[in-house]
Amino acid sequence: MRITLFFLFLLLQQTLAFAQTVELPLKSPAASTALTIGYTHISIDYSAPSVLDREIWGGLVPYDTLWRAGANAATTVGFSTDVKVNGQPLKAGKYALLVLPRKDSTWTVIFNQNTSLHGTNGYQPEQDALRVNIRPKFARTRHQEMLQYEIVRQNIENGYMLLSWEKLRLYLPIKVETMDRAIAEIEEALAATPDEGEWEIYLQAADFLFWSGAVNPARTYAQKSVDNKPTAQGYWLLARINAKQEAYQAALEATSEALKLADNNFKARYGKTVQEKQAAWKDERQ
Repeated sequence: MRITLFFLFLLLQQTLAFAQTVELPLKSPAASTALTIGYTHISIDYSAPSVLDREIWGGLVPYDTLWRAGANAATTVGFSTDVKVNGQPLKAGKYALLVLPRKDSTWTVIFNQNTSLHGTNGYQPEQDALRVNIRPKFARTRHQEMLQYEIVRQNIENGYMLLSWEKLRLYLPIKVETMDRAIAEIEEALAATPDEGEWEIYLQAADFLFWSGAVNPARTYAQKSVDNKPTAQGYWLLARINAKQEAYQAALEATSEALKLADNNFKARYGKTVQEKQAAWKDERQ
């Protein structure tokens, strides 16, 4: 009898061991998204459940009840620098993201310092780093079957996080500090650069500022670049900045200077564009 029980025990252990080796895909698979806006790297890690013909809002996700904003372990959001979320300051770091949905009202989005949460178990309000109220939007027709997060860059200092699931579209505006740091980096580089090399720092600064939409300071730096060392690249950038400000005569004059200094590489790269812009600016000037 004891021998029989012993062999049954061994057989049971082998059966359990075999069962433990089965690995199946998660119903709510892990997902992530990341983007850098200016100097700030933003990342979101989450699990993505599907609708599966279920009633989501007020059903699977009850109103007035804290929701993990995903599935399985906590949804987490990371910021490499201090940011503002919906106009409210939030320190750099990694946070658990939770949502309190309400019917016919704003929803509360919570950034909690405890990133080890599994769902909402163990949640403590005193560990909240930030709470913001956001009015949700619901698409009329477009259906998002699997929960999805996106990070969208609008410009060098602004963007938003978007949570989409079923018909829900929840937008969280994000603002980062870019221009102040960029100007500080430029000034620091100039302070450490010999006089004969300053033209290149001015040129880099002007190109960045023009690209980011800061046209007036871009023109100042572009002018300083060509004053320090006349180059085809510097005058061509100055020409485009002047044209942006609708100073077409100044743009044409800067273009002429650029062509005087142009080497074969510049002509091969920009020649056709320069000709097209010259013609357009002459028409605008008239």
